[in-house]
Amino acid sequence: MSFSIDNDVKGRIRTAVDIIDLIGSYVQLRRQGASFVGLCPFHEDRRPSFIVKPDRQTWKCWVCDKGGDVYSFLMEKERISFPEALQMLAERSGITLTPSSMGKRSGIGSDYKKALFEAMAWACQQYHLFLKNDPQAEAARAYLLERGITSSSIERYQIGFAPNEWNWLGDLGAAKGLKADVLEAIGLLAKSEKGSRYDRFRGRVLFPIRDPQGRPISIGGRVLPGASTDQAKYVNCNETRLYHKNQQLYGLDVAKETIHKTRTAVVMEGYTDVIMANQFGVTNAVAVCGTALGENHIQLLRRYCDSVVLLLDGDEAGQRRTNEILELFIAAQLDLRIATLPDELDPCDFLLERGSEAMQTVLANTVDALEHKLMLVCKGFDPLVDTHRSHTALEQMLDLLAKAPRSKLLSDESARLRQEQILMRLSRQFGVETPSLRQRLETLRSEVAKRLRPRNESSERLEQSHAAVGTFQQSNALPSQTTTGQTVEEVAMVFRFNELAAVDRELFEILVLHPELIPFALERFPMSALTSETSRMLWQTYIDLEFEGYALDFGSVMSATENVSLKNVLVSLEQEATQKTDFIKLDADQRLHTLCERLARQEQLVQDQHLLRELESKGLEANQELDLLQQVITQARSRQGLLPPKG
Repeated sequence: MSFSIDNDVKGRIRTAVDIIDLIGSYVQLRRQGASFVGLCPFHEDRRPSFIVKPDRQTWKCWVCDKGGDVYSFLMEKERISFPEALQMLAERSGITLTPSSMGKRSGIGSDYKKALFEAMAWACQQYHLFLKNDPQAEAARAYLLERGITSSSIERYQIGFAPNEWNWLGDLGAAKGLKADVLEAIGLLAKSEKGSRYDRFRGRVLFPIRDPQGRPISIGGRVLPGASTDQAKYVNCNETRLYHKNQQLYGLDVAKETIHKTRTAVVMEGYTDVIMANQFGVTNAVAVCGTALGENHIQLLRRYCDSVVLLLDGDEAGQRRTNEILELFIAAQLDLRIATLPDELDPCDFLLERGSEAMQTVLANTVDALEHKLMLVCKGFDPLVDTHRSHTALEQMLDLLAKAPRSKLLSDESARLRQEQILMRLSRQFGVETPSLRQRLETLRSEVAKRLRPRNESSERLEQSHAAVGTFQQSNALPSQTTTGQTVEEVAMVFRFNELAAVDRELFEILVLHPELIPFALERFPMSALTSETSRMLWQTYIDLEFEGYALDFGSVMSATENVSLKNVLVSLEQEATQKTDFIKLDADQRLHTLCERLARQEQLVQDQHLLRELESKGLEANQELDLLQQVITQARSRQGLLPPKG
């Protein structure tokens, strides 16, 4: 299979769409722990049996046995094809689909992308080894030691160093057979005005930036103290096919497990802040990569947590940034709390000077971001006396609250309660009756909704979207799909969870939770060992993703799967696998090896049966029968660990 639509594009759209916001526009949802529940829109549901998991970007109803992601929900609900759902969700998330973003780029396919990943991993390893072993990196090692960064952190974050040479990496790459244009494509080589290439990083400590799967995708470099003043303190790779800075958080690959467990992320501003926080026990810390915290970062965080603590430098600039991003958190309905460090210290220096307990105290005394905003807008005057400034400040607060979508308030009781608490606080602060505030808020919210209404809420816009998809398919030679009005079931092959044999189900339950084991499994499990069409189609998806160089995690597999019923199977596998984790004694690696052994025994049993059938045939000579019987006995003794008889 060659993916007709680039899987990274599908994954970007899937991640960018807020699944709670999308489904919440069709179904009234309420929070239940880390999930949301509601009445299923696909059957006559009287008790909430419909579950949405924002951290996995999935939904499931076990009663009618439907489930999937944002694509399959829209396909099922609107009775549209996958390309139509893709187009509608791209528009909803503000991502522009162009011919260059679909399928192979200018003849450069995912084999090329796999080469980019491999080149970046190789380069990071070279820089890391240079830091550890080369005498020229002594100053860099001394700097890291002085900053309190331990050797274990250097290994964990694969910190490196680039020598102060113009062609060190380029020459190494050439000796290895790596083309210069590949190293340039990942941002490690730059090109002069005369067209010659040179190393982008020279004389800098390097911090590899990795995606949530732990793959290096970019690098940030810091000059050593004492370098010439005309150099920028930090230099990052330019944006590449692997790296978009507004979609990545430094350290997320290390912190994601803690973030998922605690449902809280601590967002900082620098690489060393995150590294030092991890050393001092704050293992849910991440940082932005040379840009302001933005909408895509928030969507990424929502996959792992419900609450974000913004740990800012104690300077005035840090305080201003809080005000700038608060609106984004309100719109996303992600809880934001502010932790401010004293004496204009950054997190790294604060930890080194005052230690872990002081940091825990700071994190335990965070302020709700709305309270923080209220303190800022009322700073320097009495709201009950200065009526003009009071009115301006109150409008700012209400306008901010209006950014929260009405659908969120309908589905989340805690959000409604929080809003009422804020309105009562504003009532006391500004001397305005709560009902008046509530009425003004609803007016503002209606105005916001008109500006931000999703395009697909209008039937006219929906028709335009369908027409656009048709044009797009023709111009880009996409495979024919269902036309609008045809049901998915009329044209799609139906795959079912209950078709999976016990061995197949065990295999996929391991892989959906442990994608790091997939390459090993692909080597050991032949397609012929799988017993159903559903299993074989899932297996083929993994093979295709591996062959074309895409990620193998659950989200990537969900994005790659365009079939509604196969998405449902994947969600069922993932949820059943998650439920079993507390009861299974063996770890994933042991379970997979046990399956491999079981497969080997099954294959051997088939061979034995074949030999026995030959024995039963009448056309064999006596010596042939004896030879075949000896083979069966020898193989059986070998499987039981018995040595062949002597003599």
